[in-house]
Amino acid sequence: MMKRTKVIVCIALSLMFMFTTFGYAALTDTLGISGTANYEVPEGLFIVDISPNGINSGSVTSMDYNEVSYIEYSTTVDSSISHIYSWRNQKAGSVTYKITVLNNTNHEYAYRGLYYQSGVDDNSYVSTRTGNSVLAVTTEFPDGTVVPPKESLVFYATYTLGKSLNANRNYDTLLNYQFGINVNSEEAARNAIHDKFLDILNTTVTYEQLVDVLDNKFDGSQEWTSNYVGNVGSATTDDSVAVNTLFAGQLQMIINGVVTPAHVLIKHENLDNNRNTGDDYVATNTNNGGRFYGYGCEMTLYLTTDPLTQANGRADVYVSVFTCNRDADGNIVGDWYQIGDSYKGTAPIVGYHGESGGTGSFITDQWLSSSANYAPTDAYQYSVGDNVTIKSLVQTFDQRAIDAFQSLLDDAKAMIEDTRYAGTGITDVEEAFASAAPYYTLDANGNPIADPDTLRVWLFPVMNELDRALGVAQDAIDRIEGQ
Repeated sequence: MMKRTKVIVCIALSLMFMFTTFGYAALTDTLGISGTANYEVPEGLFIVDISPNGINSGSVTSMDYNEVSYIEYSTTVDSSISHIYSWRNQKAGSVTYKITVLNNTNHEYAYRGLYYQSGVDDNSYVSTRTGNSVLAVTTEFPDGTVVPPKESLVFYATYTLGKSLNANRNYDTLLNYQFGINVNSEEAARNAIHDKFLDILNTTVTYEQLVDVLDNKFDGSQEWTSNYVGNVGSATTDDSVAVNTLFAGQLQMIINGVVTPAHVLIKHENLDNNRNTGDDYVATNTNNGGRFYGYGCEMTLYLTTDPLTQANGRADVYVSVFTCNRDADGNIVGDWYQIGDSYKGTAPIVGYHGESGGTGSFITDQWLSSSANYAPTDAYQYSVGDNVTIKSLVQTFDQRAIDAFQSLLDDAKAMIEDTRYAGTGITDVEEAFASAAPYYTLDANGNPIADPDTLRVWLFPVMNELDRALGVAQDAIDRIEGQ
């Protein structure tokens, strides 16, 4: 099979958001599906195998399908087919592709239908019904076909060229086979989206795609309206395609049997006031050519399942903040991770660019918390009141959190120094204790002293890890003592 070499441009923004395309053999070998390479398949539902299954027409020489590929970690297929007879002699012809999708998550997925942006390639010819002047694309299963967790689904997609379409011309399409998660609660839906967003941030290809679309969109003016990207109802088609492709169908939910689209805005902003966490960006003002710089920017995910149709109303919006650590040279060290909790709040409904009285989107900068209780660990719980901004939440110092962290540090040190026990449990405690090092110092006696200037949200990831490791180690100790 010929490997497709042209660059696929599927996001406009002056055609600057590009996807990395791989031929069938190259991608499947990388994933170790048909080859022998060892590779950790990322979490999500995506195509892992595609190949032409045969020509379905009166003459086996009436169609040409020398190019087919798919975008890494998604369910988007790039295909090029053509008639090879002159228009006077040709008949409608078709080619069928055998496609395998892998559900590498703990959630059940269901097929939600075919999505195609008419402005991309020759998608304007695409229909789900046959006709002389259209390119019909059909599958053999209906909406609702399920892919269970950790299982694959093989299906067949048939591309039929109407006989009136030009011969000896390649018809190039970029089509997304949409699958949505089946969940039983909105909380489960939010958790699935958060997990996928972390996967996007920690996968090089998708992280670079996200950064590109954010950087290309921000022109240095109207920061709150231009330095984000979303799939909300009034978003530009380009932005919606970018986000939906990155999330690979996970924003199309089926919650308790009800189809419920999830709307997200992803914003690039420095929330913790720390230039040594998050990443940087450079933007050029399109009006005067001036340069704008952002340092230490977190990735903030604003998420709602509200329909956003009530002008001048407010939507229930959950906000989660993700960051990463950097070394002295500014390079990202380790993975992106969530700081704080997923905070419940509301934001005013507006148009995508902040149009007053508009609908379909919301204002991130006017998001305010709703009263709620949170429990990062068993040893520490806290409350958030009404009308607190996300920046205030992120930059909160909390002595109770520092005290709970100190207690975990003391427990970890005591367990590490107890030489009666060893094994993987103690190793996990040692690793968690070391990972918490940025937030404590050692006194003259080697005792850990929690940093009193540490923000509450910075402590959550290390507190969770310490708490988990201590629990695992204690269970191992209890088993040993019980023998």
